[in-house]
Amino acid sequence: MPFDGPVVLDAVARFCDTRGLTPTKLSVVARLSRALTIASHHGTDPRWRTAPYWAADDDPGQTLFAHLLPQDLDSQPRDDPSRATGDRVLAAELRRRREPTARWMENNAVVTADRWARFSRSMSAARCAGLGWLVPVRGELLAVPLPAVRTAEGRPDVLHDDTGRPAVEWCDGTGTYFLHGAEFDERHYRKVIASELLIQDIAQLPNADQRSVALTYLSFERLVVDSDAELLDVGVRGTKLYRLPLPFRIRRDRVVGYGLYDYFIHMRDASHPEREFVEWVDPAIGAQRNAELCQAHAFGITLEQWLAIDAEG
Repeated sequence: MPFDGPVVLDAVARFCDTRGLTPTKLSVVARLSRALTIASHHGTDPRWRTAPYWAADDDPGQTLFAHLLPQDLDSQPRDDPSRATGDRVLAAELRRRREPTARWMENNAVVTADRWARFSRSMSAARCAGLGWLVPVRGELLAVPLPAVRTAEGRPDVLHDDTGRPAVEWCDGTGTYFLHGAEFDERHYRKVIASELLIQDIAQLPNADQRSVALTYLSFERLVVDSDAELLDVGVRGTKLYRLPLPFRIRRDRVVGYGLYDYFIHMRDASHPEREFVEWVDPAIGAQRNAELCQAHAFGITLEQWLAIDAEG
């Protein structure tokens, strides 16, 4: 969403004036991380701890009793488009800083435009003009533009982009890389999407989410040639079932009783043999060493149904 600075600053000034929160100085800060750092150093504005959600001169057009109460905001669905982006990016930023979300949200140390737009015409206008957050600090109010946000297909609640772009990209060109909700530094992100990491490298990634996601980007060559995967079975249609021994650190990520191995099947498109696919298999199915059973399970049908389709083809 493009950021219209003059519109945002004018709308924020109206929002503050109607609530007795007029700042000494109003500034735009390009990144949320920078605004949080400034707030940590300078301290937050104590007036905002009791800032009223509703003001008579800034009513969004409904009676006061039609509005959600502040305590009801957290009960709204997590995929609600009106709140998802701001909350999701803020939560990711606070995780990176290892700070609890409650510390910033409960005292209005960070004001998410998505939420407050429900109670205010001026905040709604600021949100439509690209405002993401307000961070009130002593003597100054910081306005942070909403970044460009990319999510997984069909999953607006999961930050993701594997095309080489940051999933969260700020207006100054900086950004944060995510794959299926797991955050990566740029160096590891590019290695993961290029399938350049060995399984031993993946085992050294800092957290279980990163390790789990990175495994799914391993190419067939990396899995078989560089990771000592063992061929267990070849199906009648050429589907191959492999068993992959897991390094200790990745085994430790799995649930109790998972076992020592991951399983995957490798197949080629009959119409286009140059196209190959790797699909991970439930260990309970893979351990039965039947490639066709694994293929049937992937399609959500029984082995008999799968073999009947094969026979008809």
